[in-house]
Amino acid sequence: MSRVLITGANRGLGLEFARQYSADGWEVIATARNPKQSKELERLAKSKSVSLEALDVASDDSVKHLVEVLSGRPLDLLILNSAIFTREGNKLGELNFAGWRDSFETNVLGAMRVAQALIENVAASKRKQIVAISTGMGSLETLGTTIGFGSAYQYRTSKVALNMAMLILAKEVERRGISVLVFSPGWVQTDMGGPNAELTPEESIAGMRKVLEGEPMELTGKFLSYDGSTWPW
Repeated sequence: MSRVLITGANRGLGLEFARQYSADGWEVIATARNPKQSKELERLAKSKSVSLEALDVASDDSVKHLVEVLSGRPLDLLILNSAIFTREGNKLGELNFAGWRDSFETNVLGAMRVAQALIENVAASKRKQIVAISTGMGSLETLGTTIGFGSAYQYRTSKVALNMAMLILAKEVERRGISVLVFSPGWVQTDMGGPNAELTPEESIAGMRKVLEGEPMELTGKFLSYDGSTWPW
């Protein structure tokens, strides 16, 4: 049985990843800061293939505890999904610098903290794949077409940094046969995306999972949309 660990699995995209992979017979390790506060996740955990683990990606101690809990178990797929979007203080003159720091701590450092801590678990698996959930708003080249979604200084810059960190990671672990892929999930109907978004979580996750059916090393180092098309960095 293949095994996937998902960060930020308590709602939105992370929760839907957990639903779909468990439905397809994968062993799912669903993590969140307070996983038992999510009724949907608790219901999902009634399945024998889904386990819940507390994880704060911004905490060294929390990540270390997860490593100890896993005790070397191989991870075929590690999905770095945890993220925050600070909505206040996104206008010049009103910038929320504390929120900006929090965004980097979770969206960039949190992802790298988990990837570094679990790299040997990934390396011990058959698939050896890491996926980071980014955003089209983190593309430098397409800023002109996405600025309509708002300045979002904190979120955009943290995702640009995440993209670079994952690209560096992909180059560093390529020799070990580990694949690192970055996704833009599209504009999705989640708490972050809002009810007027173009895609349902089911559509976005199904699209990304279809892409992930490909050969991992052929995907490494790429920034792709949920439908497999290429996003410019």
